[in-house]
Amino acid sequence: MQVVRASGIASDALARRLAADADVLFAVPDERARAHAVPNDPLFAAGTRPDGPASGQWYLRAPEGEVVASIDVGRAWDVTTGSSAIVVAVLDTGVRFEHPDLRAVGAGGNLLPGYDMVSDADIANDGDARDPDAADPGDWITQADIAPGAPLEGCQEGPTDSSWHGTQVAGVIAALTDNGIGMASVARTVRVLPVRVLGRCGGFDSDIIAGMRWAAGL
Repeated sequence: MQVVRASGIASDALARRLAADADVLFAVPDERARAHAVPNDPLFAAGTRPDGPASGQWYLRAPEGEVVASIDVGRAWDVTTGSSAIVVAVLDTGVRFEHPDLRAVGAGGNLLPGYDMVSDADIANDGDARDPDAADPGDWITQADIAPGAPLEGCQEGPTDSSWHGTQVAGVIAALTDNGIGMASVARTVRVLPVRVLGRCGGFDSDIIAGMRWAAGL
């Protein structure tokens, strides 16, 4: 796989031109991807509703009755809480290794070292491009970052705070559970392999594909 850059031609037109070459198997634009948005609704964060499911971690269990969106994790835990032999790769913004509900395996948590596959240093926001450090330095955007002539010009409309999205996803999967802090996870003893593929303004398909291949041992 090769990423080809050019000026003076649209990405879809360049892809069609490359795909017409008999020596090229296929060519597609390297699209930008973004993490899914996290809602800021107060009822999503805490409390209950008389006419619906429990908010907060409603996806893990329902307070009573039948809630289609709940996975009824309590009964699953009666069977298993996971296994340290299972490794789940999380391709996202990286993780906060110092998070008290996650932590590295050597510190009693479930996080493996992982890798940073973000190839653009401006998107990576950690001072370099690809490296073996999957830590999330934050993906905040200032107005100066997206101003005309700036490295991230036009990637989004306005400034944003960091999402810490990869840390949240890793926590849903394998946060330390029954420890009196934070949240409960679905599979509290599995290992999480963080693969950083998103940064400021998201990331590109080529880095995501590289992260998938790395995580699979290819």
